[in-house]
Amino acid sequence: MKIAGLDLSITSSGVSILTISDHFDVTNVEAFGFTEHRKYSTDHIIFYKNDDFRDHYDKFFFMFKYILDWVKDCDYVAVEDYAMGSTGATGMIFDLGEFEGFIRLSLFEQRKKLRFYAINSIKKFWTGYGLSDKISMYNAFINFNGIKPDISQFKPVTNGHGSKTISDIVDSFAIVMMLLTELQYRAKIKTITSDVDKAIFLGSKKNTGILAHDFIEKLE
Repeated sequence: MKIAGLDLSITSSGVSILTISDHFDVTNVEAFGFTEHRKYSTDHIIFYKNDDFRDHYDKFFFMFKYILDWVKDCDYVAVEDYAMGSTGATGMIFDLGEFEGFIRLSLFEQRKKLRFYAINSIKKFWTGYGLSDKISMYNAFINFNGIKPDISQFKPVTNGHGSKTISDIVDSFAIVMMLLTELQYRAKIKTITSDVDKAIFLGSKKNTGILAHDFIEKLE
C-alpha cells in the first residue's frame, strides 16, 4: 500500500510517498517537488520558470498534472489543512485556496481516503512544539532515524525562511509520517504512550482527537 503527504503551495509543493507493508512497516520512500533553480532539478524535482506561464491558472495546471500523477497509486492522502490565520497578500491567499481546493476535489473524485491535518498539529507531532519554525522542522527531519528522502542536493535550512523546495518536502514528510502513525494506531500496531500523541490523536476536554474522525472519502 502507498500513502502520501502533501504540503501544497503555489511555488514549490512538496509530496512525500511511503510504501508500507501489511504490518505498516515502511519499505520505500519517495519525495517530489518543484524548484525555480535548475541546478536542483531531478526526475523528482521539477524545474520551472514563472515566465513560461501565461497566467497563474496556466501554472496551476502545470503543477496539478504532476501532483495528481505522483499520488495516483496512493490509497491514503494527507494534506496540510488551510491555515485560518495566514497573513500575506489577499490575492495570494485566494490563489492558494483555489489551487489546493482543486487538488482536494480531484483526490476526492479519485476515491482517495483523505485526511486534513492542522498545521499546528503537524508541527507538534513532528517537533513536540506547535509553533515550530522551518529550522526546527528541518532539524527534526535530519535527526529522524528511519527511512527518509535523500535531500542532500539542497543547502541546509539555516534561516527562518529556508529553501522553499526543501522546506515543503520536509513538511510533506512530516505529514506522511503523521498519517502513517495514525494508521498504525488505528490498526493497533502501536500503542499511544506519549503525551503529545495523546493530545493529537485522542484529544482532550477542549479538542476532539484525530482518531474520533473518519477519513473523508467518496463512497458512491
